Amino acid sequence: MQAYYRLPFSLLIMLLAQSAFAKPIDLLSAYQLAVENDANYQMAYNELMSTQEVLPQALAELLPSVNASASSADVRQETESSFSGDGKGTGQFRDEGFSVSIRQTLFDWPQFIRYTQADKQVSKAEIEYQLAEQQLILRLTERYLDNLQAEVALSLATDDMKAFAEQLDQAEQRFKVGVVAITDVHDARARYDLSVVSQIAAKDTLASKQEALKELIQLDKAQLVPLANKLPLASPEPNNIQQWGQTSVEYNLAIRMAKQDVAIAKKQIQLHQSEHYPTVDLVGSHNYNETGGGSFGTGFRNESDSIGVELNLSLFAGGKTVSLTRQAVYDHQKTLDALQSLQRATLRQARDAFRGVSSNLQRIQALERAIISNQSSLQANEAGLDVGTRTIVDVLNAQSNLSRAKLQLMEAKNGYILNVLALKAASGSLALDDIKKINGWLQH
Repeated sequence: MQAYYRLPFSLLIMLLAQSAFAKPIDLLSAYQLAVENDANYQMAYNELMSTQEVLPQALAELLPSVNASASSADVRQETESSFSGDGKGTGQFRDEGFSVSIRQTLFDWPQFIRYTQADKQVSKAEIEYQLAEQQLILRLTERYLDNLQAEVALSLATDDMKAFAEQLDQAEQRFKVGVVAITDVHDARARYDLSVVSQIAAKDTLASKQEALKELIQLDKAQLVPLANKLPLASPEPNNIQQWGQTSVEYNLAIRMAKQDVAIAKKQIQLHQSEHYPTVDLVGSHNYNETGGGSFGTGFRNESDSIGVELNLSLFAGGKTVSLTRQAVYDHQKTLDALQSLQRATLRQARDAFRGVSSNLQRIQALERAIISNQSSLQANEAGLDVGTRTIVDVLNAQSNLSRAKLQLMEAKNGYILNVLALKAASGSLALDDIKKINGWLQH
């Protein structure tokens, strides 16, 4: 059975907390903090530890059980008999004894099925723990990237506000000297006012994303290492959507858990059916009793040993066993239906993630070109405004288009990374190495 160990990160947490404002934390450091602090992950770990105890408990039912008992009592006895002279007698004596018994199951099919069922429950818990680790990787990466995107959005909103403020100032000055119409001033002011609103919304979004990340890593106002300007973009390997779908249906962790549910439910049917079977136990005992008196005034000692086989058979239980068996059959069918539904959903998710990787890769390449062309467009419109061939609206639109392209590029990069991880999660292969790989894509 695989053993799980949790390495303490207390020292790392303390160092990171002390230097949170001096040195940004990267994705790998954030993941280590999340492993130590995320309540859902800790809950999955404790669930695994708890479920692992089911197996030795089931095994204990198949191993010998030994019981012992002992007693000691002072007895006062009054007797009345026609054989004695006065017909009455009083005596005091001590009564002592002990017994030891052992019972070993020879045949108990329900207990054997419970043991095999417990083994499958432990296997399911181990897979569930691995799934919790994958989900933590996805949650942490998504919230980390959401923070970076919110920071970019706020930076762009601030840049837009400054640029629109300058355009508004220039429009007012040009209007005063009669170069432009009042409509240009109104257009510039309207765009500036909207940029103020956008900056307020961007600040609120960033604060919300920071709180979401803090929920996982329990670190206030962490400064994050941003993504590098250039990512090592690549298509999924293998670049075959059908093969990824087949792999996900076979190796996805949630599906593997559902298969364990099917196996456990099938064992439950066998368990109830076996309640009709007899049980056979080997039973042995040793008994000792000594008393200092009795009805005839004399003590006695008794010691005995016994060993034998005990057979028990349930002849009739009011139909309960048959009903439980029918119920288990329906429960087993329910797990089969759940497995089929999960397989279909996982297949769709794997295909969506595959397409997400490919489409975001193309979007990144297209948006990188769009940023260059929009920068050229902004410069051309600003030059045209100076010579009177472009209006203030043209410049404002060019500035907005450039900011929108930069934000969309960040969204596409995040989408590419998250779909890469989602595709690996769908196929059941997402692991810590993937966090380390993404961490290498940051500006170190």
